[in-house]
Amino acid sequence: MTLLNIQIDKETVTKVTQLVRFRKSEWLHLPLIRARNMKAFLKGRLSKRQYELARSLNYEFKRWKCRIGAPKQFETDLTKFHLGCGDRHLKGWLNVDLFDSDVNLDIARGSLPFADGQFEAIVSQHVIEHLTIEDELIPLLQECHRCLRIGGEIWLSTPDMEKVAKSYVEQGNDDMVEDRKQRLPHWGLNGMPNQHFMNDMFHQELEHRNLFDQGLLEWTLTQAGFTQLERVDEGKLLECYPAFPPRNDDYQSIYMKATKS
Repeated sequence: MTLLNIQIDKETVTKVTQLVRFRKSEWLHLPLIRARNMKAFLKGRLSKRQYELARSLNYEFKRWKCRIGAPKQFETDLTKFHLGCGDRHLKGWLNVDLFDSDVNLDIARGSLPFADGQFEAIVSQHVIEHLTIEDELIPLLQECHRCLRIGGEIWLSTPDMEKVAKSYVEQGNDDMVEDRKQRLPHWGLNGMPNQHFMNDMFHQELEHRNLFDQGLLEWTLTQAGFTQLERVDEGKLLECYPAFPPRNDDYQSIYMKATKS
């Protein structure tokens, strides 16, 4: 079975169908279950593969729903654009994401409803790895280039493929796991050895589509029309835009600034 370009096997369809056939008493408790921890609820009833596919379907449904209501044109006086904001809404910035943002957009469509030269700055942290390079990311970056003023800057961060690979070869990802636990105390590999960090970084429950090193990220930006590129770090970003909450993720990330000439 194919739905929204995702291949779904018969067993998964059957399992998910059975999942929603609750007894009447179970339906009464569903809002409570959702409020407490829907992810844990689903993980307890689906295999890992089925859970990941269910999440992918849910994401594709949200994309479809967002596209229906997305504006074709959007006027704003704001000149700073927070692309893929998540729940980090910054004052003085236009915060954009798939839902619960200032303007809900499916950025994977590769089109933006803003005027040419609207923004002086665009910042996107740990978003681009969720997009396919050829038909999602490059078109999106081309749109960012169009929406930037001459001299405007786009700042990107993403997991650093080179750092992760070097860590795997030299330390079996022990250092990466330790760094992640220091920043996110509740994160873990569910009892898997530290080498599994490599798989988690590349796939992240089917959410990640690509990792980047400096060369691949520079190539992608040049395909979108950017020619002035500079590798930076999080400290440089926060120096220019202190409104952003620190992620403290330089150890695992690559930061790049590109300027429209």
